[in-house]
Amino acid sequence: MKVIKIIIPLLACFCLPALADDSKTDAIILSTQTGVKPTTRVNLKSTGVTLENGDVWVWGYRRQGLQGNGIKNVDKSSQPARVQKFVQEGLSIIQVAAGRYHIIALDENGDVWGWGRNRHRQAAGGASDEHYVTSPVKVLHNKKIVNIYCGDFASYALSATGEVFAWGRGNRGEIGVGNKVSKQKVETVSIPSGKPVFTMGVGTRTAYAIDTGGNIWTWGEVISRKFCPPDKRTCNYVISPQNITSDLKVPAVGITSGQKIKEISGGKGFVTYLSRTGLVYGYGAIRYLADGQFDEDSLDESDDEEWDDDDEDAINRLEDKEDENDDVDDRLDPKRITKAPMSIIGPDSPDIKESVGYSLYCRYQGCFATTRHKSLLTWGRKSNSKLRAIIYGQRKTGAVVQRKPKGTLTKVDSGREAIYYWNEDGEVYGVGKGTQRRFNLSDNHWRDWNASRLDFLMDAMHNVYGYDYVLGRTK
Repeated sequence: MKVIKIIIPLLACFCLPALADDSKTDAIILSTQTGVKPTTRVNLKSTGVTLENGDVWVWGYRRQGLQGNGIKNVDKSSQPARVQKFVQEGLSIIQVAAGRYHIIALDENGDVWGWGRNRHRQAAGGASDEHYVTSPVKVLHNKKIVNIYCGDFASYALSATGEVFAWGRGNRGEIGVGNKVSKQKVETVSIPSGKPVFTMGVGTRTAYAIDTGGNIWTWGEVISRKFCPPDKRTCNYVISPQNITSDLKVPAVGITSGQKIKEISGGKGFVTYLSRTGLVYGYGAIRYLADGQFDEDSLDESDDEEWDDDDEDAINRLEDKEDENDDVDDRLDPKRITKAPMSIIGPDSPDIKESVGYSLYCRYQGCFATTRHKSLLTWGRKSNSKLRAIIYGQRKTGAVVQRKPKGTLTKVDSGREAIYYWNEDGEVYGVGKGTQRRFNLSDNHWRDWNASRLDFLMDAMHNVYGYDYVLGRTK
């Protein structure tokens, strides 16, 4: 039986004074105290990933090297498994991030590793030119990284000294270094203010950064024409950081600069941010925000991206088609884009006014937030789809929904179309789309919030750590 690890990240001594607030940074996560904070920022389409006892566990879809154990394709019905590279080297992992089909991990020493699909160098950043990296390779070393993030095809890392590193697919400017290179090795993003960055966030193909001077920057796909450079009336994407501070301010509630923002996150055409006082605001595509409205005539169901996970040629064709459409401006701004930040959690929001946000995570078409009292809130896509009804809210509403998880939350993981939550009894439950055996090794059924727990995942972990070990720990 493996020795149980108590992880006290050495990165604590590296953190900038500017990072300090009333909670811990993402480098040290004490989720059993005042709130629950995700240690995984995952946008994987059909793969489950979590951190347990400093190990990375993977299940569900595991082709293209996603399992990380030296084999390109692992059957989706196989038992969940740990990434052995870190076990063999005695490394504890403290964060995981993932795009559509690649994974990166941050270890206790502040180094970053990557594996999975690498067609655009999104996994390895130049450490490997193979299209599929089947075992973790070290992407960043001796950079004192404290946070990692992934868009769909790009990866990002933030150092303790406020440097931003980016690598992967950059033909929509998402690498932020002034060019449109499809296969970008690790680059350092230059923030025009020259000030260190204290927090970052990403959308589907967009990145955000907030510096210690309170400036909010974005690059990549532009979610609103207001974010275009001053010399351009319209733009689809920007290739270098653009200052959007004035557009995201909400002086009436004290959000007067980026210094008042604790976390920033985004998805397909929207950005959402959490203030240091627990308020949440959103900006961008209204259909993925929680305005309390539901207009049948304003919906567009054609934005669903359907492809076969098991057909890698089909995935290549889809990516190439997206490249062809890079210059197509499909935003209907301002008809479907907010004119100002929209209150989602706070005194001016349509509902859940009493909630105070503790952590925030968005991906694809929606978001979830945890509160200081360990409740879980979800919101996002407005439609009649089953995904909307289960993950984002009740059918035919555009509101924040307070979920009723089983037990007291200790950890929340995510995916493109799924949420996994853990409780103090060591149980884990999955909600959302169950493709590729994410919730059960024998079926692909959808799961609602009243579904049974993921015993196959719990059993795999207990077989390693012992049945007295309580799962769902994040320290």
